[in-house]
Amino acid sequence: MKKILVFGRPYSNGGDFLIYDRIVRVLKAFSPECCIELNLDSDARFQTAELNKYDAIVTGGGGAQYAEAYVRTSFFYQHMDEISVPIHYMGTGLYGADGEDETLYEYRYSDDIVAYFNKVIERGGQLASRDWVVDTILRNNGVKGVIMAGCPAWYDLAMLERPEGDTVFRKDFVCKEIRSIAISNHGLTKNAQDHEKKLRQIKELIVFLQKIFPGTEMLLTFNDGYITKYSRNYNLTLQEWAVEHGVKCVDLSGDAEKFRALDGIDLHIGFRVHTHIYCISKMIPSLLIEEDIRGYGMNETLCLPHIRAYAEHSKPDDFIANPYLNVQLSTLLEQMCVQGRIDYGEVFRGIRKCYETGMKAWLTNVMK
Repeated sequence: MKKILVFGRPYSNGGDFLIYDRIVRVLKAFSPECCIELNLDSDARFQTAELNKYDAIVTGGGGAQYAEAYVRTSFFYQHMDEISVPIHYMGTGLYGADGEDETLYEYRYSDDIVAYFNKVIERGGQLASRDWVVDTILRNNGVKGVIMAGCPAWYDLAMLERPEGDTVFRKDFVCKEIRSIAISNHGLTKNAQDHEKKLRQIKELIVFLQKIFPGTEMLLTFNDGYITKYSRNYNLTLQEWAVEHGVKCVDLSGDAEKFRALDGIDLHIGFRVHTHIYCISKMIPSLLIEEDIRGYGMNETLCLPHIRAYAEHSKPDDFIANPYLNVQLSTLLEQMCVQGRIDYGEVFRGIRKCYETGMKAWLTNVMK
């Protein structure tokens, strides 16, 4: 019986818990006889002898764990030469300001990080990217053998098992049928000087949606909860304002099961990548507003429209809101209603194809 350690440090973000919940389900479905040990203890300290008792280690996931800072602080990087077990990074992302060509093609890893990545692969492990943008950056940095397996959170097994002709997506996106909308809060709120600008942006978005969808139930989701290290002021201010304006607030932190609160909605519009992914995985129409390369990469891979939160001349350390955001959304929603601009059935077929061509290859290698 193959013994696999699935390890991560999700802290509070509900999206990270969703990733680990789904990768465990996918692993068990692919190989029911294997023994999977899930360790999400952020304070876990390992001995390499303990790790070497496993047949494989699965780690990664999330939007930034291919970033140099994350890699260098990881136990696996620091003790690579002592670990004899293959390390398999599941669909993982990285930080980056945007999806412009300059970011995409000039992003450069330090030599030690590239050497570590290649060593992971040479020793029987894998690097799986969660989107084609991350895949491109890794390949352009000389990393060999990358697999684009998508984000594990894409894969709701019950949905994947539906026959091709059985879809719960609307054939026509009709605005009058929208009875419940979820709006996800900003993900990039560590910079306190940006709080007021981002609060203004999301408040204007909510008021805009209430105007074009009068009488529709509005849910505002917080992936990290309310009391967070850097974003407490933003979260609590937004929560108070939302309640005053008839919007129900939903805490999605710390537990993948909390995402079930979204199962009854008709549409998601917002900034959080994994709220977007969860909805798409459940065949719920969703529009993701991109805050950085993580959102860009997801929309690019799923062939969905690029909707930026930031203006063209905005900088990572000085946020400037996209002044055309609500106009862009208004036009896009009208095009969806009138002519079905976005075929969400096709989006889901793309996810299913990636599962068959990327994720299954990754799973097969884990189980070798």
